[in-house]
Amino acid sequence: MTQLLSLPDVHALACDCLTRAGVPDPVARDVAAEIAAAEAAGERHNGMEALLRDIRLLRYGRIEAGAHPIETRPYPGLIRIDAAHGFAAPAVSGAALGLAELAGSLGIAMARVHRASAPGAMIRALKVLSGHGLIAIAFGDTGPGRLAHPDLAAPMRLERPLPEVVPLLMTASSSLQPADSPIGGPVNHTACLIALTRDAADGDLLDATLGGRVSPLPPSHEIAFSVELLEQIVTA
Repeated sequence: MTQLLSLPDVHALACDCLTRAGVPDPVARDVAAEIAAAEAAGERHNGMEALLRDIRLLRYGRIEAGAHPIETRPYPGLIRIDAAHGFAAPAVSGAALGLAELAGSLGIAMARVHRASAPGAMIRALKVLSGHGLIAIAFGDTGPGRLAHPDLAAPMRLERPLPEVVPLLMTASSSLQPADSPIGGPVNHTACLIALTRDAADGDLLDATLGGRVSPLPPSHEIAFSVELLEQIVTA
């Protein structure tokens, strides 16, 4: 049995569940917006399934609900964000405008988030960067990467990581525990956003990426959910 929800309904439900779990309203709205964006792109594992996981991690004390990301710039072209074991969404989206400004002035810049919850699809930050006329690549420490381009309608999923980019990531410590296990320390995921101007981009590399390593994220505006999943989320 399934139930259809609009994207505003997805956002409202996610936000309500997060605030009831103790997440401050501004953070809940930010996380809920990322969940809705992932659902719109057809990525359930980064959408409502991720919400269920993170609510459980909140209950287990493994996500710091009220953490405030701390941003530093240790080198030219690098923004380093310590999420303090909190949610990745506000840390990533909060860095997008600063990263766009850096990339615009330097040609290329990177934001690295660490000590965060799983970053998910990072779709909103990628849209901000491409909206500023930049090419952007996003990677978490697990799963596929994503690429945004001013000429693309939506960010694209990189089916295979680019070997030129992977060494820039410092993968968080792996664990044999399930993603939402009550056993384990605070969340400790890493994510990277790389933004560059058209002039700084390697045209051959970009063409190869678009030609053979990406697939479109299908848009969706009304989404079907199993009643079982919704019940688990509401009662988590």
